[in-house]
Order: sequence, then structure tokens, then C-alpha cells
Amino acid sequence: MAANEAVTEAEHVKSLIISTASALWEDKEALGKFLDVVRRSETFAPLADSMEQSQVRPAKPSFYGVKSREFQD
Repeated sequence: MAANEAVTEAEHVKSLIISTASALWEDKEALGKFLDVVRRSETFAPLADSMEQSQVRPAKPSFYGVKSREFQD
């Protein structure tokens, strides 16, 4: 049961990261600072790296297979 809860929490955090990056997309300085903070977590560092290298605004979290819909419009 605890493993399921951990996955759910990770999905919530991933959804929040993607949604926040999308909201900050136009302000590259703020986006860079946010992604630097995300990189402090080994779990989400690859996600931050891929978002920073992307030339297009991140899609909604569900596009990335995130099950949590907590932070979506």
C-alpha cells in the first residue's frame, strides 16, 4: 500500500512541475530558476533538464503519462 501512495505523490509532484513550467514558459529567467530548484531532487532532475532543452511549451501533464489531474486546468 505504501508503494502505491509513493507513486501517487510522485505523480502529483510531476504534474505540479509540468504545470508550473508551462505557466512560467514566457519568463525564461523565472523558468530557469524554477528548473534549478527542481534539479535539486535526483528524481525530477531529468524532467527539468528535458524541459529546459525543449523549444516548445510543455504539454499538459497527461500528455506525459501523468495520472494526477490535480493541477490541470
